Amino acid sequence: MTSTPDVHPSVRLARELGVWVHPDLVVQSPRPRRKIHLDFHNTPHVGEVGAGFEPEEFARRLTDAGVDSIVVFAKDMHGYFYYPSQHGPVHPGLGSRDLLGEQVAACRSVGIAVYAYYCTTWDNFLAEHRPEWLCFTRERRTYLPGFDETPAWTALCLANDDFVQLMLDHTTEILERYRPDGIWYDMPMTNLDGECFCARCLEALRAEGRDPLDIETQRDRAEMLLTRWLETSRRHIESIQPGCGVEQNNQTRLGLGRRATWLENVEIEALPTGGWGYGYFPLSARLVRGVGLPHCGQTGRFHRAWADFGGLKSEAQLRLETAAIAALGAEVAIGDQPGPSGRLDPAVYDTIGAAFGALADIDDVLAGAVGVAEAAVLVEGLSLSDLARAESHGGERLPTSALGAAKLLTEAHVQFDVIEAGTVPFERYPLLVVAEGATLSDATIAAVSRYLDGGGRVLHSMFPDEDASRYPWLVDLGLERAEPSPYEPAYVMFEGDEGERTTGFEFALYDGAARWHGAWNAEVIATLGEPAFQRAPDHYTSHAQSPVATRTGLPLAVHRDRVAAVAFPVATSYHRHGYHVYRRLFDVVLERLAPEPLLRTQAGPTLELTATVQADPVGAGARLNVHALNFAGAVRRSPQHLEYHDVVVPRSAVVLSLRCAVDPARVRAVRARVDLAWVRVDGRIQVELSEVEIDEVVSFEFPGSSRSAAGAGDRPAVPSQASQVPA
Repeated sequence: MTSTPDVHPSVRLARELGVWVHPDLVVQSPRPRRKIHLDFHNTPHVGEVGAGFEPEEFARRLTDAGVDSIVVFAKDMHGYFYYPSQHGPVHPGLGSRDLLGEQVAACRSVGIAVYAYYCTTWDNFLAEHRPEWLCFTRERRTYLPGFDETPAWTALCLANDDFVQLMLDHTTEILERYRPDGIWYDMPMTNLDGECFCARCLEALRAEGRDPLDIETQRDRAEMLLTRWLETSRRHIESIQPGCGVEQNNQTRLGLGRRATWLENVEIEALPTGGWGYGYFPLSARLVRGVGLPHCGQTGRFHRAWADFGGLKSEAQLRLETAAIAALGAEVAIGDQPGPSGRLDPAVYDTIGAAFGALADIDDVLAGAVGVAEAAVLVEGLSLSDLARAESHGGERLPTSALGAAKLLTEAHVQFDVIEAGTVPFERYPLLVVAEGATLSDATIAAVSRYLDGGGRVLHSMFPDEDASRYPWLVDLGLERAEPSPYEPAYVMFEGDEGERTTGFEFALYDGAARWHGAWNAEVIATLGEPAFQRAPDHYTSHAQSPVATRTGLPLAVHRDRVAAVAFPVATSYHRHGYHVYRRLFDVVLERLAPEPLLRTQAGPTLELTATVQADPVGAGARLNVHALNFAGAVRRSPQHLEYHDVVVPRSAVVLSLRCAVDPARVRAVRARVDLAWVRVDGRIQVELSEVEIDEVVSFEFPGSSRSAAGAGDRPAVPSQASQVPA
């Protein structure tokens, strides 16, 4: 590793490896990495609250589980306080007890950092007592349930200055009484739809001469209100308690780069079995790290979602979920909710302790580690769109395609970030993957063209109805015109031997395709087939689509030099259908653009590989840590069965290789605590792991200069085949 003065060792190593690491993240101050988010929402129907709380038992259970930080409740979503607030309402079941104060004191006694939870725009009490603060939908309804329905989301509008001031007054009281390590604000968005048609918002938009019914106008205003809250609350807290942390939930939405100034960390609420799925956190984390913000991934101990009393993940499940979060260089949070008594359940914390203990065992390669990227998924869309979840007024195209692109790249073992157009330089990344449904602006198209002129590479797939002629790099392929094929499904045939034994087979494209004419200036990888007719009441046969009637010869996947393009939504279709053909085609196209990825393995897509870089804590060198995560144990028993990894299926004889011209000083399997022998194969460093049970980390250690431990220009003395010796 070439030594460069004043350059962080992690950055130097990333440059040597030809990958990007954000320089702001490698120098961030240490933060707690094993957090409990202790949900505690209670209505008066539960009776007493906090009656079973014992401070010493509380502190002991947390420390025994390896917890270093916790979020405890000041005010819940029902609007009740858990300390004797002068503002109120104090939970009627609390009596004279100061539960928050006792929890803070108990955690302080054992060195656990404490964050005070405060729910902002979700407050049932205020919604009932201050209805003038409610948001309205475009259908002229509030978000309140009917009088005969169970209360849920309430949605108060941040345009009301007196509402904002009340929240700041509450914050002042919490800070002055308890001096917590941080405030944890939940639901700071006006509402999850990113729209409000209350009198204040309508008046403000009309005064600006803007159309309140326009979705983009609504999103712009919602982002303005959110940003104003982020700034106001951050400044307010700093004025009262300098250095106090400020956490704002729900920030992994488009426009993050514009709001990043007022954020110090992004916690990503993403309980994978609670409706978020296993793709939500990885996609969102890669968006956050692209703008250089520290981040924390939050799963839960529940079988399903929040307040799933009686739901407890298996130890293997929780270990895999937390390992996957840490593998991306993130802090880890586990959500819990005790019963109204406030007593922590021993079985819950035994399970949490196993997961946190497994992280503590590899803490050496987690502290200060930051994820790297050799590619980026490029997205562009409405402000405040949730990149990983479809919305009622934001559409589903971009989230579905982004999740699909992330899944394809992950299964190909490619390291990547997610970047929003206009927020970061494209030149950081050797490869851009344009997300389907991200209708690029003229400015973004110009920026991508400059990126290509500078030597960048682009993989562009799209929906059939997208206007391909807008993109100069597609026109340069010889594309003359394009229109949607009238058939859905359509069909794809691989050219040459790309289809292996299935060459010539007509594979279904369940979401249709475009008819691309021309592409005379490119290699054709796959072509379009079409049926005789579209299935309809007056044209049908058998149970489903009709078979291929015409092999059109029109190109579906093409490549030339530094551009590859696909005329159907390969990522979206893979996310929806999981058809292996889509992954195969994507991999073939990807190999044209990036034939030498940072990492390779023979272990297939259920073994995820995630890389981080980290400065050597005792020397001037750095490490590349490769996290191998074993997702082979998924079980599905019915269409309603959650994806669940409670069955451990160990992987053996896992071979992985690293693209690197510099010899490492040492390679070790961190969890197994053994040094690994390595060999060079086709210019790559190759090692073999005897077993990966749930997860393993291979740490490649490099000295502070390009001279290897064996001497300048010498090969390390290692066996000619992979073996393991005790560390």
